[in-house]
Amino acid sequence: MADKYSTDRQNDARTFGSDAVPHTPADSDLPINVKAVVFAGDGTISFKNAAGTARTGYPVKDGVPLPFVPARITAMTGATACWLVQ
Repeated sequence: MADKYSTDRQNDARTFGSDAVPHTPADSDLPINVKAVVFAGDGTISFKNAAGTARTGYPVKDGVPLPFVPARITAMTGATACWLVQ
């Protein structure tokens, strides 16, 4: 699976990226250059990792970035929105 980061890096060490875009969970790869994933509301997600292994019931907290960037976010429960930081 392709690396999620480009060679162009944000020079400001205080930020993850330069934009946040809404994302609807689906069984398709996240866009390239996603640096963080944040959810509005507490809940759980289902995702696939870089190896394609499906994981379900992973807990998410309102406004707290995930400690990793999954390859795909396939579903969410409880959280009202998903944001990708690019």
